[in-house]
Amino acid sequence: MPVSMFPLALLLGAAPVHACPTVATGTTQELTYDIARTAIVRQNGRITFTVSINPEGQSQDFALVLPVPALLQESDIAVLEGETFANLDAYTGLLTMQDAGCIPADGGTTDSAPESGSDEGGGGSVTVEAEYLVGDYQIAILSATESEGLFSWLDDNGYHLAEATVPVLEDYIAEGMFFMTARVAAEATVADGTPLPPLQVGYDGDAFSIPIRLAARNSPGEQDMLIYAITDRSDLGGRVAISNYSEITIPDKCIWGDPATDDFMEFYETEFRPRWADAGFAAWTTEWAGAAGSCSPCSGTAISDADLEALGFEGGLEEHFLTRLHVRYTPDTATQDLMLYASGLTESKVTSFADDNPMNRECIEVCGGEPSEDQGADDSDGSGSGDPAGEAAPESTPSDADSSKRSGCSTVGGGSLVAMWLGGLAVGLRRRRDG
Repeated sequence: MPVSMFPLALLLGAAPVHACPTVATGTTQELTYDIARTAIVRQNGRITFTVSINPEGQSQDFALVLPVPALLQESDIAVLEGETFANLDAYTGLLTMQDAGCIPADGGTTDSAPESGSDEGGGGSVTVEAEYLVGDYQIAILSATESEGLFSWLDDNGYHLAEATVPVLEDYIAEGMFFMTARVAAEATVADGTPLPPLQVGYDGDAFSIPIRLAARNSPGEQDMLIYAITDRSDLGGRVAISNYSEITIPDKCIWGDPATDDFMEFYETEFRPRWADAGFAAWTTEWAGAAGSCSPCSGTAISDADLEALGFEGGLEEHFLTRLHVRYTPDTATQDLMLYASGLTESKVTSFADDNPMNRECIEVCGGEPSEDQGADDSDGSGSGDPAGEAAPESTPSDADSSKRSGCSTVGGGSLVAMWLGGLAVGLRRRRDG
């Protein structure tokens, strides 16, 4: 059965120079994804990388290609159960506040073995090193000696990549990378349109790198990615940033609009897009950062020790630091792989906005207006680290918001999820050519 491939730009780096995985995904049908989400844990010389993809279409035909820096054993690959990514989304989502109080403008910072493919194809330049059944996924680990042969093998076995990826495949082969392929096992029963279980790989290494070039070459347009980076709460961990793409700052702690008549997703996009364009159509922003109990204000959802353990973090809530990065790029602007680093800084950040009502207008400026004396200046200095500790905000009441679209934002307290606009990612996939 022909399978089309569409990348979601979910890639991670490990110890060898430029040894970083890349995810490309797709199906036989015009499958779409609401958002690309990855969780990356770096701790004690080991990288754990988890990808969550929610297909809309024929989930049974899902397929994935992931360059990896080592010959993975079956024990290095896992499937996540439970609601870990849903908890991450709600815990770190953008907040809208019905009763925001006089929110300080310091950004809320505080100190605180089945057949998975054929051996045929590739002209003998591809070797199937191992095959595993992990959860509902058929896994194969490949090695290759030249890119054209690997491209042909993938194509012959139902993993279609754009021809523009051949030079990128050549780079990964030269770096000594292996390639993991995954698809839903034939015997698995997966309902169309239902989320597939997150897939996780782990291997030894320290370097943070997210090579987006292979994914970008397959992309028909803009791509958005949420990165949940988890490190130790120490001088060697802390807040994670990207060193080689521009950071943009989205002003918050201001009145965004009236939820009864305005669309929060549209508002957030009007704030994000022009800044992203001014940065050259490839940029990122920090939407949340913090340790346990550091958020102010906080959403109504929390993560647990079990969530951290599932993502590969060793230690409890008091020992971790979580950063949520929102990255957007295009095929033309993704010219370099993302280089991540742990800053060692532990200042927290919560992105929140106030609803437009008389109560909030007493002390909070409208977004885009000049800050008042009481409100102060915006919290970010463009360095990705935030400002020193500020006064905690008073308790606030959540407003209702549309949660029917792409999730990624939250309301505070007992409210529903606010859907964050992440346009350009939910697109139809390219069909594989017949034959």
